[in-house]
Amino acid sequence: MFQAPLSPSIVPSRRAAAQGGAVQGLTFGSILGVLLLGPAFFGAVQGESVEQVQGSSVRLVVMLSVDQLIPQQLERLAPALNGGLSRLLQEGVSYHDARLPYARTETGAGHVTFSTGCLPRTHGVVGNSFYNRELARDMYCVEDVDAYSIQSTGKVEGTGRRSPINLMRPTLPELLQAENAATQVVSISGKDRAAIGMAGRAEGLVLWWDKGGSGFQSSNFYCDALPGFVTAWNDGWQASFRGWTWNPIAERTVADFELLGTAADDRPGERPLGKLGTTFPYTFAGDASPKTMGGLAFQTPLADRFVIEMATAAIKEMSLGADDDVDVLALSFSACDVIGHANGPYSREVTDVLLRLDEGLGRLFDLLDKNVGSGRWTAALTADHGVLPLPEYLQARGVPSRRITRDEASQFGTDLASGLTEKLGARVRFRSVPGGFRLDSKDMAKAGLDPAAVRLAAAELVRELAKSHRWVASAYSLEELAALDATATGTEALLRNTFHPERAPDVTVVNGSHLLKGMSRGTSHGSPYDYDRHVPMMFYGPRFPAGTSYRATGSQDIAPTLLGSLGIAFDAQRFDGVDLYGEE
Repeated sequence: MFQAPLSPSIVPSRRAAAQGGAVQGLTFGSILGVLLLGPAFFGAVQGESVEQVQGSSVRLVVMLSVDQLIPQQLERLAPALNGGLSRLLQEGVSYHDARLPYARTETGAGHVTFSTGCLPRTHGVVGNSFYNRELARDMYCVEDVDAYSIQSTGKVEGTGRRSPINLMRPTLPELLQAENAATQVVSISGKDRAAIGMAGRAEGLVLWWDKGGSGFQSSNFYCDALPGFVTAWNDGWQASFRGWTWNPIAERTVADFELLGTAADDRPGERPLGKLGTTFPYTFAGDASPKTMGGLAFQTPLADRFVIEMATAAIKEMSLGADDDVDVLALSFSACDVIGHANGPYSREVTDVLLRLDEGLGRLFDLLDKNVGSGRWTAALTADHGVLPLPEYLQARGVPSRRITRDEASQFGTDLASGLTEKLGARVRFRSVPGGFRLDSKDMAKAGLDPAAVRLAAAELVRELAKSHRWVASAYSLEELAALDATATGTEALLRNTFHPERAPDVTVVNGSHLLKGMSRGTSHGSPYDYDRHVPMMFYGPRFPAGTSYRATGSQDIAPTLLGSLGIAFDAQRFDGVDLYGEE
């Protein structure tokens, strides 16, 4: 396979140290033997009615994630789509009932589920951050204290600290490289947890945006220097976009937006995009500092535009898909999420972001047809999670949605603290952590209390308090979640699929539906409810006939389905997902 002279050099010592025992006792070299087995293991699940592919002409796999994209966006914007999103909808297969089968619907978990074909309880990335019981501290999902950033100027020690060492299962790019070491991997996103979550431990070019203004950066886990074409792009982007103005694409009018189901500009509940405000046009200051420019780009459609520009450069410079070795191009687009958190999914801003993304993907797909060849590349698109529309937007449409004030949340904490002291006969402090709260181990030891009993008592107390704090739905102790098995249903099944014993809070708290806690403006996600779990899921390529499927599925099915589309046999038992086109 052609190796571009500007490709990044990998740091073997960092990778070797990280790989040792990282996949539940497996070395990287043994992944192939475990996962890529003989035909007897192929298609162990019920498949779609389609002729089985024998081998494959595909030489490039394109993994696409649109952060916070909900299926309703594609439905309402369909009349205006004429680029890449339209091509996927019209020429690919869409899964109407794709839902994330777990409770903590966050970016880290979503991207790793997409790339590994496993659920958070298996791959270990249960959220954007979690409490690490082994280290006895909270940690970011792609945190690595031994890593540092690689920017255009070289290594930047003491910064970044990002790598895939917390992933407990191999990603699709890793599996393809295990089969063929010549497989090239490129993974690019505005977010580190997205780019790393899709690439995993694969060798290759893994890039994410530096909000400090240097452009795209990586980690010493992946390289010791950025390729020349990346540094050249980084050197020029600020001069090109200083003073840039964001106006609606194609100069759409208010009436045009309304026809697409888009809400009014500057409506109740929206949060300003930093210093840019809440209404079009959004203009960068001509004298903005490099750091300011980096932050501004991240919260506008430029975040996605730049990912496509870098992907375009990588396709050309690294000759992705140009020979008989299967390469991987993984792209995650962050603008829909960053802007959606501020303005909501039906805002003019998010509408414009998606119309621009459609256009950009159209150009990218045309390039792939030209450089790789029509029929020689395949793609899968999904989202890492959904989102709750602005509560004010829902209220106006009769949906009982509201914001839980900080005072309400504070009063719940006060009641929990006093009730816990009364229940235990001793003071045991607690701290809110993602997904629930953690109890103070020193307080429990000092009082001579059994931690498991304290966790159960705390969960029971939360359930009692939920009768008066109606925004709290339920709570579970660590042991209660650990006891759930495959017979669990409803929310408990979703919680089980998120649960990992070494990364779970002492008590998991579930809030009510259509509620936002502690947010006076903007919106968010992360709940076990349908609006956060329902995601688009599409496949495109020779194996996938155009149409719509109503089969229940989720993004955990993408990796095994892509492996099957390449004619690669695998042990189905090593995935939580299935090959949707496998033999019956």
